[in-house]
Amino acid sequence: MRDSERYLAHAETVMRMAARADSPAERDVYLTIAEGWRKLAAEVQRHESAPEPRSFKPEG
Repeated sequence: MRDSERYLAHAETVMRMAARADSPAERDVYLTIAEGWRKLAAEVQRHESAPEPRSFKPEG
């Protein structure tokens, strides 16, 4: 499992916790955490799909 997929799974877990929250304030905290996991997943996914950088080979 790629890191981005794992982070999205964390977001889904936290969303389920938000659905079971006892208060609106608790739900908002969970939703904020889930959004953070989603943003992290998106950032990591951009790097996962980027081509590998070429290594520098000095001329000579």
